[in-house]
Amino acid sequence: MTSVPTSSPVFWIAAALGVSSPLVVLAAAMGSDIGWIGFEPAVGFLTLTLGWWLAVLGTVGGVVVLVLSVRRLRRTWPWLVFSLLIPASMLCGFVWVKARADALPPIHETATDWTQPLGFSHLLRTARGETAWPVSGDPVVSGAVGDIRPAWAVWAGRPVSEINAETCPGARTVPRLVPPEEVVAALEAEGVRVLGVSLWRVEGTQTSAFYGRARDVVVRMEPGSTDLRVVERVGLIDLGDTCGLAARVVARLSG
Repeated sequence: MTSVPTSSPVFWIAAALGVSSPLVVLAAAMGSDIGWIGFEPAVGFLTLTLGWWLAVLGTVGGVVVLVLSVRRLRRTWPWLVFSLLIPASMLCGFVWVKARADALPPIHETATDWTQPLGFSHLLRTARGETAWPVSGDPVVSGAVGDIRPAWAVWAGRPVSEINAETCPGARTVPRLVPPEEVVAALEAEGVRVLGVSLWRVEGTQTSAFYGRARDVVVRMEPGSTDLRVVERVGLIDLGDTCGLAARVVARLSG
């Protein structure tokens, strides 16, 4: 096999292609976070489409570099880091996220009590904006989600209340009236910025570090029970984040 010098354009092109996927994903995440890019194009196009294909092409380019340098890895391993290890890691990350999305229900909220659904105050509804998911008393998964991802067809047309009961056992009513200061402490421990407090109700917002994702939380305290509801503002699926937040808050309030 003819030896190709590391100064060859093949190595430089493969390295540039290898780092392109993480750079595009990072730009999409940060751009969406600061409002320069909309959430849907940042996730749907830049990350899951462009980022995915750049990771695929980068991995292929890295394999080419590996074949060309298999007999001199001591000299070419830095090129392999950029041209193969990085894009292959990104590709594995994409596969993991897509598999996780297929394994989870396509919902964006979790509540501990659907018999008396919690709503948001005017302050929080205003903060959510007109483009956020509507907050209804009995949300139902769209019957067309199977057209988006075939794995989601099993959830089509089902009430979120049923799905919560099946998939999020940690989201349950706390069987006591929790004082507001305990609720505030539990929410703040989970990174929720509290926006309103009263003797019977606490509201707040948790914002992710990337993509500008925000989820709103309302907690209702009554004699003998404390319930909460967590609702994402954007995104078709929460990847289990609303369930996780609800379950962790419940655990803190139950301790």
